[in-house]
Amino acid sequence: MRTHFPYVLAALFVVVVQGLSLAEFLPVPVALLAGAAWAALIAFAARTVSRRPVVSARVENTLIGAGATTMALFGFGGAIGILLWNLALDSPSITGETMVRLFLPSIPIAIAANVPTELIIIPVLLILGWRPGRRRFFIVLAAALYFVLRIWTYLTFAPDRLDFDTAERSTTPLTAAERAQFEAGLHLDDPRWIVNLLIFFAFLLAAFTRPTTAALPAARQSEMS
Repeated sequence: MRTHFPYVLAALFVVVVQGLSLAEFLPVPVALLAGAAWAALIAFAARTVSRRPVVSARVENTLIGAGATTMALFGFGGAIGILLWNLALDSPSITGETMVRLFLPSIPIAIAANVPTELIIIPVLLILGWRPGRRRFFIVLAAALYFVLRIWTYLTFAPDRLDFDTAERSTTPLTAAERAQFEAGLHLDDPRWIVNLLIFFAFLLAAFTRPTTAALPAARQSEMS
């Protein structure tokens, strides 16, 4: 059972996160089935990689670095974005069109960072990095925080969406009511950037923590040296 536990953990992560994500576009059973199919594919790929110690070590280190990079983008970028939008709303001449143009570039960046993190980085790391030691602790910590963050996002923040079509055509200064709507829609009191920073530091600590070499094959030990 212990050998299967990381696979179960990774599968649970993928099915729940992807089920919530895809349920917006698909019936819930189909969304969960798609998540389960991806989880099975990830488990097979990770299992295959784990049988090649040198490749496994390289993949693990690369994914930890990628995870730290995406979370740094979310954490520091999110904090700067919230600061920028708050300052913009303080301007008496700001329009809905300008606010939308300030916000829209963050959408593809968020998608580009979230998709590989939740589809590949975290589930694969849960499997490849599952060995006794502090690195596993930091990987599991990052995965747990990210799991909570995504559920929090889908259940609390995702339903609140601005009417971009209407706001984008607004070329007059925002009224007090419209400013309040933007503030609520953009969640300018959003504390998630702090959680993103915590995940970033968990990945960073994992990157600087050597794996427990006693449990590694000799080939992989040499790769980690």
